[in-house]
Amino acid sequence: MRGTVAGATLVMVCALVTGCGGGSDGGEADGGGAAAKGEQKQSWGPPETHQVTLRVEGSGSSQIGWAAGDSHFETATLPWKHEDQVTLEGAELENGVQLYVTPQAVKGADGSFVFPACVLEVDGKTVDKNAGGESSQGCKYTLKGS
Repeated sequence: MRGTVAGATLVMVCALVTGCGGGSDGGEADGGGAAAKGEQKQSWGPPETHQVTLRVEGSGSSQIGWAAGDSHFETATLPWKHEDQVTLEGAELENGVQLYVTPQAVKGADGSFVFPACVLEVDGKTVDKNAGGESSQGCKYTLKGS
């Protein structure tokens, strides 16, 4: 009796394993094959290149974290400006790339610490700005394809 139950269990397990993902169509029937992936990539469109300008106003020296395609962190003398080209391709066209500039606080004229003003531009248009003062948010924008 035990042998019969064990044999039947083995047959059922084998049937379930081969029935759940054991197909030999290579994923083409469900649209997951190589052809479908190639079509998906083409639907994103051609790469797009954008001119990005990051600016931090003020005077003195500040630690600045920034991203325009890649992330960076540096000590800079204010006012500070960085220009870069960002190329969006594939999924970046739909999902976007994060752009940001975040300066650390500097000493103001009265000796208190204030956050410098910042501006973020894409293709000559201002997409975010922060007047500075008490806000530590900096400037940020998600650049997506058109």
